[in-house]
Amino acid sequence: LNCDFQLGSFKHYAFYNSRKGRIEMHLVSLKDQAVHLDNMTIPFTRGESVWTESSYKYNLDEFEQMAAAAGFRVKQVWTDEQQWFSIQYLVNAKRTTS
Repeated sequence: LNCDFQLGSFKHYAFYNSRKGRIEMHLVSLKDQAVHLDNMTIPFTRGESVWTESSYKYNLDEFEQMAAAAGFRVKQVWTDEQQWFSIQYLVNAKRTTS
């Protein structure tokens, strides 16, 4: 990209949005500034943020229901001790083998 984005002029800010069930990541401008991208100028005021990512969190039952709605079946689950993180092996729910 032809851009003069100065990463040091922003700080990373993340928080859990309990109402939406997600972690939101933002870059917050530390000062009034302008970023130039090709022929565009993008102004930022001090404290203004760019929403860079959303990471949704589901418990095991919610994920299983979501997978079923998409036509999958949970075959196996690996979690940490607190069940904060998981890896889920899904298979096509219409197939009877596997």
